[in-house]
Amino acid sequence: TVLTAEFVVAVKIQRSLWHISTLLASSLQSSNRKPLEITMPNLANGFLCFGPATFVSVAFILSQFAQQGCSFVGLPSEGQDTNIFDKSTAAYAGIYCWQGVGGQKWLYAYAWEGLGYARQMALASTVMGAVVWCFFLFSSCMRYHPAIWFLLSLILLATTVTQALQFQMFSNDVCSDGGCSLGTSSRVGISACVFWFISAIMTCGIAKEAKDKQSSETE
Repeated sequence: TVLTAEFVVAVKIQRSLWHISTLLASSLQSSNRKPLEITMPNLANGFLCFGPATFVSVAFILSQFAQQGCSFVGLPSEGQDTNIFDKSTAAYAGIYCWQGVGGQKWLYAYAWEGLGYARQMALASTVMGAVVWCFFLFSSCMRYHPAIWFLLSLILLATTVTQALQFQMFSNDVCSDGGCSLGTSSRVGISACVFWFISAIMTCGIAKEAKDKQSSETE
């Protein structure tokens, strides 16, 4: 009797599962829904702009760090006295400030040889870098003409040059004997030059891609 009852229950469960599977199969066959499609967003200038945009952002940050730091030029070990620096013996000289042997940081009392030129180049790098960065900021929603991308590439090349010309700080009386060395800020400046140059090459590639895309659309 017990086995008979268990057999009846098993048969009922099997029939219920069969009905459920039949209903599922029929509902799937009668459904007119299309399969899920994942589409990528259609950006104004495509995804190629993300690479140089990242490099431009990194280059701009490194450039500002190099310019604002007080350790661009490592001075000779004996330091320099008050003929140029006016509060303590200097260990490093930056574009806008200098650092003493004890780690104190000071603004310059007056511009010394090579400092004014380095500041002009620093300002040029900041302005041109900010302009290019703003263009990349809106590149995802505004489509640019290929000529604009080519112009941005040239601006990035010019920014590379102005970044490198900041090293004219080493051509002064303090470093005339060859006792100066690269400081932390100047090493960061070298990295900024590399990133500016790579950004220029990548942006030139975007200009070519944009031109080819424009030509294919007009055909």
